[in-house]
Amino acid sequence: MYRTETPDGEPDFQQELLTIWKDPQLRRVALRHAAGDADLAEDGLQEAFYAVARVTDPQRIENLRAFFCTVLIRKIYHLRGVLGPDFSEDPQRLAETGRHGFLVGSPAPARPFDEAAIGRLMAQTWLDRFYERQEKLRAAVPGRSREPGRYRGLIAGLAEALLRAAAGGEASCPDSNEALRAAFPEWFDESGCSPNTCHQHFCRARSDLQNLLKAIVNRDELP
Repeated sequence: MYRTETPDGEPDFQQELLTIWKDPQLRRVALRHAAGDADLAEDGLQEAFYAVARVTDPQRIENLRAFFCTVLIRKIYHLRGVLGPDFSEDPQRLAETGRHGFLVGSPAPARPFDEAAIGRLMAQTWLDRFYERQEKLRAAVPGRSREPGRYRGLIAGLAEALLRAAAGGEASCPDSNEALRAAFPEWFDESGCSPNTCHQHFCRARSDLQNLLKAIVNRDELP
């Protein structure tokens, strides 16, 4: 197991990295992805800390927490045998091919295979949570229309469709106005409804969908 010492570098970077490594929320993320194995979670945290500490140009990392979280998840899945060769063994290469938002001035490259695999695994985890809490999640959706049960079912169904698409590695936008209108025309394309009122219906539906997804997806699980 690696020691939590950083090599010579920027003091601010070292301190921020150590703070992130100690964060209880991130440790819970590690435990979830380690399938409840505390030793595996700790090994992943230690290896992620060591890998990120070795980055030779840390000032280029725009979002250190997101970068560390990505390395951490990759490390854990590698240790679990879910992924092949550990891409994050070469932290500089990982930094150079990181997704836009991690690095200052970096372009948005195509996602590597292992990153796409992690994304699908995470989406499957969220989908499982959705099924576990489906009734409570649906009941928490505001009953905005004249048919509240139908409206709640629509929002829950859209959330499921998004998660299923993500778990399958597909691109999908079932929350678009067209999808909402087609699924519930009596509410989203109501006869005699003013443009402003219809716009509010769409906005509130997207907000309800986002709130449902936020109840499933933990913020620290997002790259």
